[in-house]
Amino acid sequence: MRKGIAVVFLGLFLAGCASGQKNWANQPVEVKKNSPVVFIHPDANTYQEATVGVLPFQVPANMTREQGEGVAMLFKDVLLGKQAFPRVLRLEEPYLDIEEALALGRKAKVDLVLAGRVNYALEGSQFGGGRVEVATRLLNVHTGNTVWYIEQSMDQAMAYPKSSTLSRFAAAFNPPEIKPSQAGPVVPNMLAQVAFDMAEVMAGARSVSR
Repeated sequence: MRKGIAVVFLGLFLAGCASGQKNWANQPVEVKKNSPVVFIHPDANTYQEATVGVLPFQVPANMTREQGEGVAMLFKDVLLGKQAFPRVLRLEEPYLDIEEALALGRKAKVDLVLAGRVNYALEGSQFGGGRVEVATRLLNVHTGNTVWYIEQSMDQAMAYPKSSTLSRFAAAFNPPEIKPSQAGPVVPNMLAQVAFDMAEVMAGARSVSR
């Protein structure tokens, strides 16, 4: 199930990327993830029968609106796959603030809305250094209260090539060209992992695998 969801999302996320990056999905990308940090959570089983509407994710300037919609689709599919809630819908309309998010949820006749934001997304270079930071807020559309508020970050490990003292000295005066990661784009992989982790927490997990 995980693989199927991730593949669908990655296809949406990478639409329009350079065609020269081939077979990158078969190449592993080493990342270091921090566990989800839960700032607000509900009492156990309070919302186990709730219907959730997932709004388009707000994204930083280096991501497109379509990518924010792709992140929302990913979270919707993962929440359903994890059975965190019995019914999860995608809400298409964008929003500017919490009040608009709540209004869209009431219009769609759902119990909760998921308003998420990708705060930071860096693809990194051929040596690594990719990073994502994501925050999600689950709101009760009837009361306006925040039911869940979770943040998580993830980093791609740096892997500098081994070199001699002479080559390092030469590179100091002739820095090499920064190239994209040879393992392919890492941001979609990290966003998928964040979605899995946050869905596990909302489904009742006390910890996630690292």
